Amino acid sequence: MGDFTLTVLDIPNVGHGVGLALVLQTPGGRTYLYDTGCGYPEGDGWAGDHNTGRDLIAPFLAARGIAELDGVIISHAHYDHFGGLIWLADHFAIRRLIDNGYVFTGSRDDHYNTELQHYERLRAAFAGRPGAYQAVTAGATLDLDPDLTVQVVAPPAEYFSDPGAGTHEDWNPAAHYLLNSNSLGLRVQHGEVAFLLPGDIEKGDQARFLLPSLPPGALRCDVMVAPGHGLHTHPDFVAATQPRLVAASLFADWLGSCTACGEFERVGAEVYVTGRDGTVQIVSDGTTWTMTTGT
Repeated sequence: MGDFTLTVLDIPNVGHGVGLALVLQTPGGRTYLYDTGCGYPEGDGWAGDHNTGRDLIAPFLAARGIAELDGVIISHAHYDHFGGLIWLADHFAIRRLIDNGYVFTGSRDDHYNTELQHYERLRAAFAGRPGAYQAVTAGATLDLDPDLTVQVVAPPAEYFSDPGAGTHEDWNPAAHYLLNSNSLGLRVQHGEVAFLLPGDIEKGDQARFLLPSLPPGALRCDVMVAPGHGLHTHPDFVAATQPRLVAASLFADWLGSCTACGEFERVGAEVYVTGRDGTVQIVSDGTTWTMTTGT
């Protein structure tokens, strides 16, 4: 069995969102992305003069001689998770796009309307190519590599219709929290080592909706990318997952709000945060793993 490598890229603060971009290099030599980081269109360029696809992902792939992507998996349609794909789709060969098929139909302001419509155009472009688009929900499996068992753990086929309605702050409308809590969540098994990628599901919705939707033990893992950038951590979710290593994609100046640090450390996990530790890379041989930072 070959190695499985998960890399959590260190995304800079562009003044919008937070950003998540994971590179998955499989034992069979395939390369996938789970989310593509930030890319906020601004005039003829990008907010903060940064697009994660152009500035981080493309150089990372080039340095390793990777000329095309076997697939891009998007957890949800917010610019700090799919923005890099806007650039990559025009400059890189991508075999398929995988998402949860979710379409938000509620009210949204101009910002969210622009964002959601932009993602819908990207999705339609892939769907227009034979075999280039796949929508999956909980219970499905993904054929990313013969040496990996990839289970979709969220959202359910009926989606979470209105998680936490009436409990969110004014800055967090349904066009934000519903997409977060319907993030495409994956559990990746490589031999004896399990990885959990839960997207941005928010704290209350982890306990109220995600955990009751799954059988006991379904989220147990060894390595986890913290939900909601480490800002959304419910104790029941910690108890259900019991990871030994957690990586959070979060800025250095937001460390004081990183609840993942305290909550997961209390159950014995090592927690690494990109803004403090740099890019985090975990390499599994199927029995154990090694972790490096700052790569």
